[in-house]
Amino acid sequence: MEDDCRTTVLSVLETVAAAERVDPVDLPPLSETLDPEALNRLFEPLAGDRVPATVEFEYCGYEVRVDGSGAVTAESVGPAAVAAATAASAGADTSEEPLAD
Repeated sequence: MEDDCRTTVLSVLETVAAAERVDPVDLPPLSETLDPEALNRLFEPLAGDRVPATVEFEYCGYEVRVDGSGAVTAESVGPAAVAAATAASAGADTSEEPLAD
């Protein structure tokens, strides 16, 4: 049963790691964003009249969605990240200009 409970958290880490092209252990702790145990409990097998949950949260620059079936998707938050990267690039390009004589 313990292994089943860990599946949601592991799926989130593996999905984001795949999007980032890094090993899941290289990601920041998920506990800095949300309570991993609570996430696991939300996606335990349903009992009684409990309705399947859908959870969305931001983690490592991705909007992560876990639907009622436990499927995990991660989409880049994008525009803000792209704007920051563009601003950083522009600053780097400026520093490469030749110095005045």
